[in-house]
Amino acid sequence: MNETRSTARENTLGGKAIFGIVCGAHFINHFQSAMLGVIYPLMMKELGMGYMAIASLAAVYNTLGNVFQALYGFIVPYVRRGVILGLGNCVLGLSVVASGFASSYQHFFTTRLLGGVGSSPQHPIGSSMLASYFGSARGRALAFHSTAGQMGSLLAPLLAALAITWVGWRGVFWTVGALATVIGMICFVFRDSFHTSSANQAKSRLTPLGWEAYKKCLKNKDILLVSLVFMAGAAGRGQDINEVYIIPHFVHDFHLDITYGAFLFTFIQVGSLCGPFVWGWVSDRFDRKLVIQMSLLVSALSTLWLAWQEAISASLFVNLVIYGASVTSRQTLTQALLSDLVGEELFDAAFSLYYFIGFVSIPFWTVITGGIMTKYGFGPAFSVISISYLLGMGLLTFLRRTPVQRS
Repeated sequence: MNETRSTARENTLGGKAIFGIVCGAHFINHFQSAMLGVIYPLMMKELGMGYMAIASLAAVYNTLGNVFQALYGFIVPYVRRGVILGLGNCVLGLSVVASGFASSYQHFFTTRLLGGVGSSPQHPIGSSMLASYFGSARGRALAFHSTAGQMGSLLAPLLAALAITWVGWRGVFWTVGALATVIGMICFVFRDSFHTSSANQAKSRLTPLGWEAYKKCLKNKDILLVSLVFMAGAAGRGQDINEVYIIPHFVHDFHLDITYGAFLFTFIQVGSLCGPFVWGWVSDRFDRKLVIQMSLLVSALSTLWLAWQEAISASLFVNLVIYGASVTSRQTLTQALLSDLVGEELFDAAFSLYYFIGFVSIPFWTVITGGIMTKYGFGPAFSVISISYLLGMGLLTFLRRTPVQRS
């Protein structure tokens, strides 16, 4: 009976609107981050920025957003999810518009700080909303939510490179920022539709709220372990070393123009579109823990392979696709594993902790990679980060409980 009501709710106009807006917001969130890889070479020249400046900027952006991600489990029982998502996208959009007016590194640094705050609700709030609203199609909804973000990352480098030739890099910021703001305003228009079962749960004495929900999650070793596995990998979460360093590496080390560097980066994004679905399909039919470990092994090997590519070749194209398909699958796989291990009444707190823990290492790896690249080059830097995926494989050996895979 509950499944029938859930399916009926998913097929309503409100359900389709929620799905479209949440996924559209995720698309823009990733787009504005991935386009920086194309814009950075121009900003480095105009604003006098180096690799360490970019590393510091990305590290602070991700740290600030990550801290805020941990708080939404406290807020959701009292504020509609649509309102939170709308505020976040409006702040993000206005910060991206302001970035287009940057006249110095300090100015750009400040606008990106605001962007980190604005982008923070997307992963925990968006994932929790879809997971609770689309009960009978949870896996597919979460997979497409992830894919929408990857599509933003896929299209951003090429579209931004083309747009730069027409409106300049500042015009790209203004256009994308305006789109993000419009998405945020739409969230407010549909705020009643976004009001899911969470508010009803808040009225129930059976559902832990606020700190009680967090305490239950913190005592659950499986939730913490899955979050640590998500954290361990250096890349693949979006807004990390892929977007920050790979295109500048192609431009500076391979002596390519920005458009060609963006074209090469799209091979990673093509892999990121196919990989999560393929790995997810396999994990639904075999032991999910073993599938995640296999994807982490492929991530480590493909990262090491990429580290020492020295020329444009067919080998590089294949490497980029495999790399994108493997490193970006970890998020979808660990989300599915988390939803297998936790009850729906803890989704908000569990996803907030999951993303907080999972994203906490992004600034660390961004700064480490920038430092090693500055002193030793791209090869040694990516050789070091390939080890991070082996660490994730090792952590999964401590997961003893067998997940219950829901239909």
